[in-house]
Amino acid sequence: MSASLANVYAELTRRYGENYTITYGPPPTYLASIAGVSETGKKVVLVFKEDRSGSAYKIQHITPKKALPKLEGTSEMDLTGSPLKDDCLVDAIADLSLDLQLEHSNPWKLEEEFQRGVPVDQARGIISTEPFQQSEGTGSVWFLCDGTDLGQTQLLQYEFNKSHFSRGILSYHGVVPAYMVTSQFLVKQHSMVGGGAPMETSIENSYQVNPQMTIRCSWTTNASLPLLVNLHDCEVVLNHTFRAGECTPLTQDFMNQLRILVYIREDIVSYHKDIQHGKMRDPTYRCGTGIDMDELRESINKTMTDVSGFIDPYSNGLAEFDIEEVVQRAKVRRLTDLTDKLWELLKCCASYKDLKVAFSLLFQCAARCNIVNTPTNKNRLAEIITELSNRRLAMPCLSGAEPLELLLEIGLEKVLKDYEFIYSESKLCSTHLLRDTNETANDEGSPQNVPQVRKSLHNAVRGDPAAGAGMRKTLLHHNASAKTGNAKYGKVDDDSGFKNSHFDEQESLERVSKLFQIHCTLEHLLMIHINLNLPNVYSDVCSELLKKAPKIVDAIDENVNDVMDIQLSALYVREHLEGKEPYSRHISMRSHNKFREIKTTFYFNSENICPPELAKCFQCDDKEMVKERTYHSWLYRKIRTLK
Repeated sequence: MSASLANVYAELTRRYGENYTITYGPPPTYLASIAGVSETGKKVVLVFKEDRSGSAYKIQHITPKKALPKLEGTSEMDLTGSPLKDDCLVDAIADLSLDLQLEHSNPWKLEEEFQRGVPVDQARGIISTEPFQQSEGTGSVWFLCDGTDLGQTQLLQYEFNKSHFSRGILSYHGVVPAYMVTSQFLVKQHSMVGGGAPMETSIENSYQVNPQMTIRCSWTTNASLPLLVNLHDCEVVLNHTFRAGECTPLTQDFMNQLRILVYIREDIVSYHKDIQHGKMRDPTYRCGTGIDMDELRESINKTMTDVSGFIDPYSNGLAEFDIEEVVQRAKVRRLTDLTDKLWELLKCCASYKDLKVAFSLLFQCAARCNIVNTPTNKNRLAEIITELSNRRLAMPCLSGAEPLELLLEIGLEKVLKDYEFIYSESKLCSTHLLRDTNETANDEGSPQNVPQVRKSLHNAVRGDPAAGAGMRKTLLHHNASAKTGNAKYGKVDDDSGFKNSHFDEQESLERVSKLFQIHCTLEHLLMIHINLNLPNVYSDVCSELLKKAPKIVDAIDENVNDVMDIQLSALYVREHLEGKEPYSRHISMRSHNKFREIKTTFYFNSENICPPELAKCFQCDDKEMVKERTYHSWLYRKIRTLK
């Protein structure tokens, strides 16, 4: 026996490929939602007819429905407001059946809009043939039907099973008011085919807080007449999707900083690759808005000789602030370290040429002025400034991508400090979760007894130091032998020499990805705070999300998203959900004996989750005629009989 459906797919294609479109791959999105992933698996064979006669842009990309005006005094209100608005009622769960204009994304895939059903009699005819039933395989074949029969059949299933004869049918049951969804009604539907009282019932209720946030409550019961709402001992999962293109004004500045870092890194990598291929050019810098060079010189001098106090008036470890307040304060916090201040200045340069000139001005100032604001950050630019101010280093001459590399390094450090301020001041979590675990391990494992080596030209002509002593890092050691395993872009990374900059493509990618993970976690926390106000879960959310390996992000465009799925105690959300009708319901009842198993799955959703053209025969005006919560309903019944 074949372990897959490949043989069945090949046989169906040979016999019926001219009349139908047959695919072998992931199940349709609506099928996975209605029947459940456990029934569909990762791959299915789908038989349908394809219609691409209409242009894709002509297809309406949202389910057509009227947006009825809200009634005065209703408790079901939309919670999708600006994070800056504090007057939203956090105890109200959105009823999106009343305001569908908030939903911009389709629950189906684009290719599903071209799928059309086949007549039910033709599908049953293929299933009933002996060659089809004797095919070798494991898994399900689904026939997409046109729903024109009395039962409005949408999909027919034949499951290849060694021990059982197994068939399923999925049908659309129209629009029903929420008050009709009762245990008695569902048990009666399950019993209509001889199932009797259900032996096991699995229930999942989904409450939609806004288009990006959902609370799923699920549990299993053996009661003959199960409760359809359980907010006491159910499993609760909070799901939230953050899209980079939907960043709010509250956090837009921090996302823009991340974008700048990504662009700088892209330009560095692009430059090095071009040089490797023999294409000689200057790097590009495309992030600055432009700044006058005289103004920049004055700002650099003022920054490096500033004698003002370093106390941050916006930081108070004893005061309690919520997340929104802290994010606002983070935008205007006082920068105390020199390189953090320089990041704000240097990133404004309009071009690579201006950036290179800015670094020359900076080095000249460091060599001539009495620097009061001594850098404390651990980056290469801070080292250069310190060595120049102590007269232990000749004036560097930056070339190639070195200006961009220095700028990227100080930017990564400054942005991380922004997030550390937010997380520590709002007491969300310990800041060690924001640091890369590899970086922390390296810091902890570094030897403590290695003496600090002085970087100077004095005594540089002496012989090599004794074995075990630290190598003096001077300009005269640029050509010293180095580890060949650390070559970057065809150059040798000279650990014994003092270099103008250091850039590691993989390390920088990991650091940017970690910062994006930190930002996404902040966005998730803000939405939980704004919509649900659950301060007791913030620490758990931070711990679970920040301890995960960051998703590698080499570009941040409008479509990049991050999905959070975190388990909560039912106690935290009970008061928010009591008295509210779920946005969708998935209820599965199961009965079995020695010879037969019957499974009935009821799926209710406030929206029609099928593509508009496919669901044309299912559309009706009932949903627009009532003011109560209504559901589009589907019934999936599967019967397995012992062979």
